Amino acid sequence: MKNSNEEIKKMLKDHERRIKILEEKLPKQKKQETKKDYKGLSGGIRFLFDNNFLNELKTANEITAELKRKGYHHSLASVSKMLSVNYTKNKKILNRIKEKGVWKYVLRKWYERCKNRTW
Repeated sequence: MKNSNEEIKKMLKDHERRIKILEEKLPKQKKQETKKDYKGLSGGIRFLFDNNFLNELKTANEITAELKRKGYHHSLASVSKMLSVNYTKNKKILNRIKEKGVWKYVLRKWYERCKNRTW
C-alpha cells in the first residue's frame, strides 16, 4: 500500500511537471476585459437588461421610450425587430407574450443566473 501511494505521488508530480512544460509552450492569451460595451442598439438593450428594466412585461413602445430617455435614438421598427429576432428567437434572452393584441417582452428567468456572461 505504501509503495502504491508513493508511486501515485511520483506519477502526479511527473504529470504536473509535464503539464507545466506544455503550458509554457502555449501562446500567452490576453486577459479579457470585463468592461461592458453599450454601443449601438444592441448595447442599449443590454444596458436595459443590466439595469433591470425588463424584469417586468414591457411593450416595444415602452422599451423604445426608455432607450430614447437613456440617449439611444432608434426607430420603433428597429427596436422591435432587435427584440423579437435577436433577443427572443436567436439568443433566447427574452420571452415574448401577447396581451390584448400587443406583444410584451420580459427577461427569461435563467438570464438572472448567468448575468456575467458576455453576449
